[in-house]
Amino acid sequence: MSTEVEIKFVVKPEVKSQLATLLADYVIIEQAVKPLSNTYFDTTTSQFRQFDFGLRTRKSLNFAEQTIKTAGIVRGGLHQRPEYNLPLPGDVPTLADFPAEIWPNGTNIAQLQADLVDLFTTDFERTMWHIKLANDAEIEVVFDQGMARSGEQSYPICEIELELVCGDISDLFTLAQQITQLGNVRLGNVSKAKRGYQLAGLYTPKIKPLTLKVPTVAGQELKTERLTDIFLATLTQSYAHWQHHEQQYLETQDISALAEVDAAVALILQTMQSYAPILPDIDLSKAELVWLQQQLSAVSCAAQLHEVMLKNGQFMRKLPEYKRIGKELEALQTRYIDFSDIETLFNSPRYASIMLSVSQLLSQGLTSVKLDTANVIPFANTLLQKSWQSVLDSLLSAPELTLADYLGLQAKLKQNLLIGHCFSHHYRAERRDKFRLPWQDILQGIDDLAILQVLMDVAQQQPPAITVQIEKLITRKQRALLDALEQTRLQALTMRPYWLED
Repeated sequence: MSTEVEIKFVVKPEVKSQLATLLADYVIIEQAVKPLSNTYFDTTTSQFRQFDFGLRTRKSLNFAEQTIKTAGIVRGGLHQRPEYNLPLPGDVPTLADFPAEIWPNGTNIAQLQADLVDLFTTDFERTMWHIKLANDAEIEVVFDQGMARSGEQSYPICEIELELVCGDISDLFTLAQQITQLGNVRLGNVSKAKRGYQLAGLYTPKIKPLTLKVPTVAGQELKTERLTDIFLATLTQSYAHWQHHEQQYLETQDISALAEVDAAVALILQTMQSYAPILPDIDLSKAELVWLQQQLSAVSCAAQLHEVMLKNGQFMRKLPEYKRIGKELEALQTRYIDFSDIETLFNSPRYASIMLSVSQLLSQGLTSVKLDTANVIPFANTLLQKSWQSVLDSLLSAPELTLADYLGLQAKLKQNLLIGHCFSHHYRAERRDKFRLPWQDILQGIDDLAILQVLMDVAQQQPPAITVQIEKLITRKQRALLDALEQTRLQALTMRPYWLED
């Protein structure tokens, strides 16, 4: 058994020659080019996927092996998975050959063997460089290019993998940062196996809201109050959310996926800013995250327009000339955001370097920061109260708020809820959610008001007679929404903040 420690990149084909030039500056211990054919297996009931195992055969010139990869860790783009490699006597894996201790209790290996089916194949050319760094660390670099196939479906493979042979993980990241500067390089979090499951129709990635879960170890909730643990857990989950939706956006160009990327970056930046007073030595530039957030700034506007068209279809059909208004909204969306610019951003050296820097922080931890005895609750309480007081001072507790007042509160209320999100699993869920949910509803209501304002702006560009009709409908909807917001706000203001309990 061995444990791979590797970083994966999704790249464009032209990167291969640039990679070869970069690696020529190192001592090359070995270099080889060979064709590889992998076939991935599971049972008809996807038992291996339920185990979080990967089962494959690999064949090349005068070479054949069978491999099981067991559940591992993907943290911030660094992949660590135990794997078991054995000679392959035929075309189908022989499960009884693998060590008995790798199987979950009660596994019927004979039944698994009988139920095996091949799901998909990957055929690619692998170019490998085994290099030595100046400090004698050794890294295996591979460039894979080919195709994955399942039935009539296929997708191209073009990847770089860096595997640590000997040395420190920091050596892996040093080389990885150099590779990001080649351009057209993205950190990959989707394995060939997962892409194959998707190709075979057995896995469908979904857009999902950003939620933070209590960290777990061996399936059990990690009971910790160490600030470093919570900081890293928050960043790890936000980063995984970021990577998942980046890939989802590139595959579908769904603006909702891009909005989730924006949300994850915002939470990571807020977490960095929240912890800045007590984690001053974090080796990650907040300025770079601010730059990235600025690049994504138009996403929220485009997402608002998307919501107008997606969620307000029934309302829009009541508007005079609604088809023409719909076309104008689509045109306005393209002015807010150029989808080709987003793809260029995701493949840029600066973007890749930022992602890799976060990945390195998550993978190597905060060993230089001594906060093991610090208790998160007093720190979080102080931070939340300061932010909440700032919101209260911004008219939130006024007897009555106007539409403009609510729109003016949007940024501060969102920031307060983000800070609460950073520390959410340190408070009793019932009390926390009872307080947060009304304010989350209010923030959603403010977002809806902003959407209606976009519609109002478009309406005012129509002929005067039509403008009057549209404004009447929108104003009626705004008033109903404001009434609901006022009722919820006044009730929510009577609730004691959960961080002041106990």
